[in-house]
Amino acid sequence: MDTIIKITLIMDIIAFLMMSRELYTVSQHGKLIINSSKNRLWTNIGITFWAVIIIIWCILGYLHYMDNTYDNILMDIFWIEISIYNIIRGSHSLEIRENGIYGSGNFYKWSKVKSYSWILPTTIQFKVSTLLKINYSFEFTINEELKAKVNETVQKYVI
Repeated sequence: MDTIIKITLIMDIIAFLMMSRELYTVSQHGKLIINSSKNRLWTNIGITFWAVIIIIWCILGYLHYMDNTYDNILMDIFWIEISIYNIIRGSHSLEIRENGIYGSGNFYKWSKVKSYSWILPTTIQFKVSTLLKINYSFEFTINEELKAKVNETVQKYVI
């Protein structure tokens, strides 16, 4: 087995593990309480982009299979896995969920949320603790009619 195939297999395994971790996180985040409508257009564009990439890689994989050139199929599988990972990760914009919040492309359990504050009438800022960044923060713009529900939910879960 030559070195390129070994490296590609390792990349495939890592991509599969990343995708599996993201699917596990999605299954454990709990029900949706509030979804911020901000940047929903860009989220949909991103999901569409990655879906098109998956289709292209599937076609390329099929063509390689039909031409009996198996050397690139492993790389096609890698890109399909990465695309699925990005679709799963990108499908969550800013959301408040039962077991935590999605923000900046990551899911934070309530135990990681250190504080919150209303910086504008419809904008809430969360400060979270992560592995590498001690005091990381991100903002959430919320519709005025959902402000009371957000406030109630955040007070319930953030200590």
